[in-house]
Amino acid sequence: MPPLAKVLAGLVAVLAASWAWHGPMRRGEAYVGRLEREARAAVAATGMTGVEVTLDRSPLARNATFTGTANEFQRRGLLDEPGLTGRVAAVPGIARVRWADEPVRERAALPLLAETAFLATLAYLIGLALGWLLWGRPRRTGFA
Repeated sequence: MPPLAKVLAGLVAVLAASWAWHGPMRRGEAYVGRLEREARAAVAATGMTGVEVTLDRSPLARNATFTGTANEFQRRGLLDEPGLTGRVAAVPGIARVRWADEPVRERAALPLLAETAFLATLAYLIGLALGWLLWGRPRRTGFA
């Protein structure tokens, strides 16, 4: 088998494994569910009622969206006191926070499957490069 075919077969295997982990094994759904529970707990800790936070489910992504009524201080906070947006953004793993009634200002985070595939490909390529550096180069037999 040619070396390029081996590299491509390895890359396909890594992408298939990351897809299986995310999709059929439902680890992506579990991760987004945990983030959503933590975001809801952060909102509940403020004592505010009438505000809901959800994460994108179609496709799965780490984007938190608020619905409900809150004034600007409750939404954004003031100086050292974070508002709802800041408290949920502080949850480890949340990529982006927005309110449903505000226009979209920045791009949404990548879908979780795309993030997983990108990171798996990056890890594979780093491992491939390290392997080539450590064991793949031809050995020098002399000083010339």
